[in-house]
Amino acid sequence: MGTYVDKQQLSGRGGKFFVLFCFFSLFFVNNAQASYSVVLVLSSDAAPYQQAADALNSSLEKQGIYTREYLSVKLSELTPEFLAEIYKTKMWVAIGSRAAAHLHKVLPDTTPLVYCMVADPEKIGLENGQENVVGVSVTMPVKEQFTIIQKAIPTLRSIAMLYRSSSHKSMMTLIDVKEHLPNNWTLEAIDVDKSESMADAIAELFLRDVGLIWTMADSAIYNRATVNHLLLSSLRQQVPVFGFSGSFVKAGALLGLDADPVLQGEYAASLVVNGFDDDTLNDKPVSSGVTIAVNMVVANRLGISLPADVVNQASIIGTH
Repeated sequence: MGTYVDKQQLSGRGGKFFVLFCFFSLFFVNNAQASYSVVLVLSSDAAPYQQAADALNSSLEKQGIYTREYLSVKLSELTPEFLAEIYKTKMWVAIGSRAAAHLHKVLPDTTPLVYCMVADPEKIGLENGQENVVGVSVTMPVKEQFTIIQKAIPTLRSIAMLYRSSSHKSMMTLIDVKEHLPNNWTLEAIDVDKSESMADAIAELFLRDVGLIWTMADSAIYNRATVNHLLLSSLRQQVPVFGFSGSFVKAGALLGLDADPVLQGEYAASLVVNGFDDDTLNDKPVSSGVTIAVNMVVANRLGISLPADVVNQASIIGTH
């Protein structure tokens, strides 16, 4: 039931981390009926975070591992004294971006940190491949997103997107989009940094002759006000939007990504057990439990008929 660790595979990693990882592995192997606790921090008590936490707890309890939960991240609760006392013998799990960003900031860089339900891990410094960080994001590779869009709108031939030339992440996403753009599609990319305002950049999107606006999880571009403005313009201009989250689709995007909190929590539990094995580390955050969501109310308003096979496999918002 344990994970075999080759010392040579872990060469170059911090000595403290190696000892800590071995402690968890050996403790689990030799004490199958015993238990140790994992400190679990939720960004808030919102239902999706709690669902992920419940699934993670259930998965770990079956293996004799128990968690101690903190439902909200408050600096007053996670004081340096508190952290100094317990971090050496605990693994930490962050559920949600706020919790993950906070823990990544305050925990020592040798303390194992697992995260889930995070939309933009790289934005807060949680690149997989770090010796003490591993997690699961609520997005999926661009290529897979485009495959979904092609199935949903077979006649689509052009898309538009916002990006920032001043942002390394944004530029890397733009390169990724260009690399995986279907051969029969064209791309209109609007640089927000070259626009007078975000409103002007959004207006420019709809001046281009495109069939869909594609969005990415990037807090440097999208916030609540930006999303609302984009979606209102989408309905007025009769141009659909692909959203990067379930809440985006609920707000008015035609379709987009939606993460299943239960599957996210279960995958995070597997990472707690063996996620720091070299064989499971990835250069980019893993996506798990991420599916498609469609907004049937928006589809009707835009006069778009989505294929039955897409609708039947999606999370449905509005009347089916």
